[in-house]
Amino acid sequence: MEQPKSKPQPPNNSEGATPVTIRPAAAADLVSVLAIEHDSPSAAQWKNSDYAKALNEPTRLFLVAEEEADNRVIGFLVASTATEEWELENIAVSPAARRRGIGRALMNALIQQAQHRGALEIRQEVRVSNSAAQNLGRSAGFLPEGRRKGYYRNPREDALLFKYLTRTRQVRT
Repeated sequence: MEQPKSKPQPPNNSEGATPVTIRPAAAADLVSVLAIEHDSPSAAQWKNSDYAKALNEPTRLFLVAEEEADNRVIGFLVASTATEEWELENIAVSPAARRRGIGRALMNALIQQAQHRGALEIRQEVRVSNSAAQNLGRSAGFLPEGRRKGYYRNPREDALLFKYLTRTRQVRT
């Protein structure tokens, strides 16, 4: 399913920063995605082939954040959309672009797509030590739901479980 580009998102906390566009990822973006992932140790570490596969799976949403001034990819998000309960699988922002609202713009685009496509909720697992991801999720409306002991490896660590209830779900309950 072709995903429309979102409107430019104003960056936060950075004077003079350029607007960002959230758009579907393309094969040409994979080098940038891998570089961002490499610079983001708390992000899920995938192989190039995993990202390439995600590009072509109709049950995946793969978005990138692109600076409009130079068309440079500065963030990405991958989510499973196979059921009405979506899962945010990976999200990362280039270290040089952090604290500017890029992660929030990606999360907002995910939530908009989930609502548009009728998902009931979005789930996310976050390392206990990744307070930035926890704060981002909470600021986007994700609610804590539980904990998985020893879920992560290298290093071994618990996962905190979060979920976002879409409006569709909230209206029905």
